Amino acid sequence: MLSKVTSIIGICFLCFVWGVAAASWNVFPHQQINRVQAGIDALQKMEDSTLPQHVIAVLPEAAQIDPVQSFGLPSSDELILMTGGFFYRQDKCPAFGCMAFVMNHDGAVLHSWEFDPSALFTPDDFKGFTGYPDARNLNVQGVTLDQDGNLIVIFQGRNVFPYQIGIAKFSWDSKLLWIKIDNSHHWPTVGKDGRIYAPIARIDDSQTLVAGTQEPLKCKNGAVFQDGVQILSPDGELLKEFWMENVVEASDMQGLAFSVRNDCDPYHVNGIDLLNAAAVARIPGTRVGDLLVSLRASSALVVLDQDDGRIKHIVKGPMVAQHSPRVLPDGDFAVFDNLGGIDTEKGTRVIRVNSVTGLGQTIFPRDPAAPGGDLDSNAQGAINFSADGSRVLVAETLGGRVFEVDTASGKTVWQYEAVSDLAPFYTLIGEKPAAPTLGRMQTQGAAFLARADFDRLLAAHPD
Repeated sequence: MLSKVTSIIGICFLCFVWGVAAASWNVFPHQQINRVQAGIDALQKMEDSTLPQHVIAVLPEAAQIDPVQSFGLPSSDELILMTGGFFYRQDKCPAFGCMAFVMNHDGAVLHSWEFDPSALFTPDDFKGFTGYPDARNLNVQGVTLDQDGNLIVIFQGRNVFPYQIGIAKFSWDSKLLWIKIDNSHHWPTVGKDGRIYAPIARIDDSQTLVAGTQEPLKCKNGAVFQDGVQILSPDGELLKEFWMENVVEASDMQGLAFSVRNDCDPYHVNGIDLLNAAAVARIPGTRVGDLLVSLRASSALVVLDQDDGRIKHIVKGPMVAQHSPRVLPDGDFAVFDNLGGIDTEKGTRVIRVNSVTGLGQTIFPRDPAAPGGDLDSNAQGAINFSADGSRVLVAETLGGRVFEVDTASGKTVWQYEAVSDLAPFYTLIGEKPAAPTLGRMQTQGAAFLARADFDRLLAAHPD
């Protein structure tokens, strides 16, 4: 018996030593252990699929859908393009929910886009994905309109790996024009010429060094998200793509890849805008149409050449894990600063960033006691400015609110709270709640739409 006990203890000790060696020197079964750990981490991140995407919380006591408020100052006369989702606002889009809709400041929905999520993808489309890639786990992450009223939509997934799924284009009357399963993610941007700009991703399990340096990559699960930017024609044809790992090395900017908190996600591209003439006049060597790209992992903004992707300019310092980069009419930049707001109650703010010096100035919120003073979204979040830069729509994704803010004063002039009736979804899954159940929904984005443009699009599409 003593001999057996001694043998067992010895085997356990050897296993322990081998495990330490595997972790220290990346020898067998290092990869197997990391993959098991990655699987455990993924299971811990699984979300509740008994509710539709975008639901923050169930509100059984809520009395109305999508309430709006004004706060004394006149709001703009422009309309608002709201990002929605599947099973979102089924009071207006009863079959599948509104992927997006146009509303006025009184809360009236004037136009919407609706499509069957189960008709978007086939099982073959998801052969490269794991988890539960079905219609109920599809997420309308971001939308934008082109000059002809076509809606460009980026889809992400819940309980799906990878979560970056693809991009599609729908006509004004919700007909699917094209769709690409290309691992697009976050928000699309469309230029005046109809070209579409979108973040893209791929999984790389072969990389061992940081951006070509001699520094070992510290990614425990061995699967690195490599992010980039793609440019599509109006018809969805791939024109160009710039992968950040290549861009960083070619531009001799390896520090961007080293100064991150997670080697498994070294760039995390989450937004793109295009330089205007005012920004070009301030930043030497740039051209109108060069790309302003947000890198969440390094809390940096980079300007990429529109032809070869070379990094021309870098701004970092005031913002932390930011989203939604914007080029302002005067050439400055602005971002939804998720975690950098030490001058705000919750740490989340909208910040103006000097495009040359990188110094920042908080636009909103400035008064913790004022409407929106508790702005709080430690992830996601989007901003869109009026054409003259005097107003900004702030989508607090994880709070389910949108604020219209006067940029000069920082005061909130209008607020929207996203609430939807979940009863149609419960019917779909065979449940019958005792009473109509409303849910607070995420607000993935909101953008100004000029009334003149809306009227033009209505006239062009009379049916």
